[in-house]
Amino acid sequence: MVQPPSPYSSSGAGAISPLVALQATLQQMREQSDANALIQLTLEYVKAVFGAPLIWLAFYDYQNHQLLGQGGFSLVEEPTLLRGVHPLQPGEILEQVVIEQRPISVPDLSQEPRMGLWQREARRLGGIQGCFIYPFSAAGRRRCLGILMLGSQMWGVTTREEEKALLGILLGQLAASLQELENAWRQQSEKRLEDSLLRLGTAICQAGSLQERVSLVRQELQTCLGAVHIQVYWHERSRGRFVPHGSASRPSQPPTPAPMSKEAKAGAASPGDGGLSLRELGDMYYTLADGQVVVGGTGTTRSEIPLKLMQQLRAQAALAAPILLEKDLLGFIWVQSDVPRTWQAVERQLVAAAANGLALAAPLENLDRRIRQLADEQEFVQQVGRSLYNPAELPQALQQAVVGLGQRLQASAVAVLRVDPDRPNPRLFSEYRSEGKQALPPQFSSLSEQDWQDLLRSEVVAAENYDQDLRLLSWRQELAPLGVRSLMLTHTGASGTATPEGLILVLHPRPRAWSREERQLLRGTAQQVGLLLRQLRSQQRQERQEHLLSGLIATCLTLQNLATPEALYATIAQQAAQLLQIPLALVVSWQPGESRACLQPPFAAAPEFCPSGPTEINRQDPLLAAALQARGPLPLAQDQIPAASRAWLNSVGLGSWLLVPLGETDPSLPEPLGVLILGAEADRVWEAEEQAAVTLMAQTCGWTLRRLLWVQTLQERQEVLSELNWYKHRRLLDLQNALLDGLRRLGQVPGIRGDEATRWQKVVGIGRELRDLAVFAEPLLQTETWQVQPQLLSVPLATLVRKSLRRVEGLTQKRKLWPRAHGDLSLVVQGDVGRLEMILWEVLLAAALRSPEGGRLDLWSQATEGYAELLVVDQGSFDPHLLTALQWDPQQVIYADPLFQSPLSASPGLELGLCQRLLQRMGGQLSFYSSGDGRSVARLLLPLAGKELRPPAVASGGQGPQQPKQGQQGQRPAI
Repeated sequence: MVQPPSPYSSSGAGAISPLVALQATLQQMREQSDANALIQLTLEYVKAVFGAPLIWLAFYDYQNHQLLGQGGFSLVEEPTLLRGVHPLQPGEILEQVVIEQRPISVPDLSQEPRMGLWQREARRLGGIQGCFIYPFSAAGRRRCLGILMLGSQMWGVTTREEEKALLGILLGQLAASLQELENAWRQQSEKRLEDSLLRLGTAICQAGSLQERVSLVRQELQTCLGAVHIQVYWHERSRGRFVPHGSASRPSQPPTPAPMSKEAKAGAASPGDGGLSLRELGDMYYTLADGQVVVGGTGTTRSEIPLKLMQQLRAQAALAAPILLEKDLLGFIWVQSDVPRTWQAVERQLVAAAANGLALAAPLENLDRRIRQLADEQEFVQQVGRSLYNPAELPQALQQAVVGLGQRLQASAVAVLRVDPDRPNPRLFSEYRSEGKQALPPQFSSLSEQDWQDLLRSEVVAAENYDQDLRLLSWRQELAPLGVRSLMLTHTGASGTATPEGLILVLHPRPRAWSREERQLLRGTAQQVGLLLRQLRSQQRQERQEHLLSGLIATCLTLQNLATPEALYATIAQQAAQLLQIPLALVVSWQPGESRACLQPPFAAAPEFCPSGPTEINRQDPLLAAALQARGPLPLAQDQIPAASRAWLNSVGLGSWLLVPLGETDPSLPEPLGVLILGAEADRVWEAEEQAAVTLMAQTCGWTLRRLLWVQTLQERQEVLSELNWYKHRRLLDLQNALLDGLRRLGQVPGIRGDEATRWQKVVGIGRELRDLAVFAEPLLQTETWQVQPQLLSVPLATLVRKSLRRVEGLTQKRKLWPRAHGDLSLVVQGDVGRLEMILWEVLLAAALRSPEGGRLDLWSQATEGYAELLVVDQGSFDPHLLTALQWDPQQVIYADPLFQSPLSASPGLELGLCQRLLQRMGGQLSFYSSGDGRSVARLLLPLAGKELRPPAVASGGQGPQQPKQGQQGQRPAI
């Protein structure tokens, strides 16, 4: 591929052959100790022998996978191209030559796309077409050292075997000479490194301040590395920046926070102080924090330093070594070159050693201050621990600990989160916020399993740039509105704790690094806070148990003193809701043996919580069945409620339920008579103490309810028998009086004037009356043996009054009373005629016995709203205790304490009370009161015949005495 005749060619006179020239060149190369001279000899020989229009020699940079141009010749002056850096791309011919280490010919350089930059420059370099690329490497080394490229203006020119042999010998000697120079340089560098390290160590030990040590390190590095710029950057954690030495605080001293500019807040470097933010360093920061030296360059494809940072600092090549002390990044040494440069291993080791020396010397600068700071932090942690001995000050001690921790760490917020085993989400328990900061959410999302493992393994999770950190992703929704850029999280348990009591979260509004001392302070404080939380939880549990015990005792005592099932249902619902502080409590009850249940009125904190479904429920409802089949309280979530039960249990806003049967669920004991249903918010957890308390309340309510039903049943049976006994007794008395009267009249028959027929007719009439007495008593004996069987019939009011007055005629005559009937006596009333006669007889008998001798006994009658009102007025005085007892609701009298002697347990109160209840069951009413003028009044309301029965209204007596005033028929007194 030689184009013009070479001066070494054998064709001319006096010409030197290429082989002879090669021998002379090789001899000169063996005598050289300068790499540039070796390169120049190689290029001159190739130019002289081959005379190619394009000659280019380049070295291969293995670490950065690129070719470094060492010069050459071309028809056009192009020093930048021939000495530039050429990164190798996959698939290119130059990369193929370097990897395979075999020569390659290219027919037309301008038409070969795999030649990259050389294809585009071929025409400008003089129309280069044919090209030959020859690699070279040292003997015994597999790695390529470089290439030699020859270009021709002719298409498809190839190199002869003799020319390849000449190039092989020449480039082999070049590789061998370079290898010798590299070995000699390495030996000198190692010796220079030892000398430099010795001088650095001596200078650092003899220097009196950190300023002098940094200055000596920079001078020594300048001497060893040559024409480079050296800077030492210190890490200011509070600002999240690295600032040059001289404008930064001391490395171990927490700097005073200064107001940040908008550029600093955005993470951009400030031209004034030359500082570098964590965002500008990017992944380089994590590499330095890991203790590794980073290198980079503008032409390097595998640079470990961000290209934007290189351009910002106007560096062609750079080297950074971390100043690391006990895994705490204090800063780094920055070395940069204004020209492309490959950093040798010796240079990296030297800069790393200088950084380690500064790391060891940096703590000496503020050792006394650090000792005082550690003592202060230790005293702070001990002060938190001493507060455990005063249980009354636990909440204040916890808040002081949180505030003190936030101020020492210069955090924007510190939160203590409580972790309950039965709740997946941590809840905010205590917090510290700097002025003007937004409040923390009351509840955080649950941590992922990986976050829990990281937290328990490392004890402190520190995110120095939370926006770019992959940890604690589940909390981004809660922390995003707070503007958190860095944080620390630790648990409050001891080392190895699987279930800690809480978490401590430290937040900061800017990216920053957390030092080892700050992590230790947080960890020590967290362990003391854990003791505080355990003490507080124990104290709160004790207070909760005392509250449950006192409420339980009061509830059980109240339940035992209630007299009606309705009051029992209302009381247990109210007491359970107030004791557990829940929004809804209700009771579903049923009678023994019934197939239908009733939803009792609930106790709700707000109307929206009340169920709006039907109140009558099937006993076979799946929810009730599940509650009765459970061996204890049954907690359920909203989605566990059967669909059939949601029709009546459709409370809005509630999602957690607790069902407790009213009684024992043991099959050998009587079945429960209801279910207590408690509703709360969806996140409510029913504690074991609460379930035990509610169970005892429900069992007490169940047995009290069963006792009430027993008493009610027995007293109702007693009431029936008492009424039957009274009625039969009055009937027998009436029968006796009528019989005696008939016998008396029979004895008077012989003295009757007239003939025998007249006297016989009188005897027949008396016999017919005696027969009617037997006929009237026959239904009583046949149908009312043990049960009352009233017969509703119509009867004129005048008949009732006349018969009743006749029955008390003997008593009125004896006491010289003057009975008179007034008003409309033509009214027809309905009811059991026999019992109406006995009731009116009982009322007139009591009035006659109460009246003074020679007094009046008036009966007033009138029609009022479907009733016949009959007032029995006498001039006697009522016993006030008896009058008060008779003014109760007659249906509640049977629930009075039978062991207590009351006015209604003896005559005449016993009979009058029976008459009240009996008349009320027939649709009427009997009441007693005293008039304004001192007279006593018995008021009877009797249903008119043919009228629809309804509860009688208390109306005025018309011409009779005045109606009782407000309060005369007051609430039932205790008897």
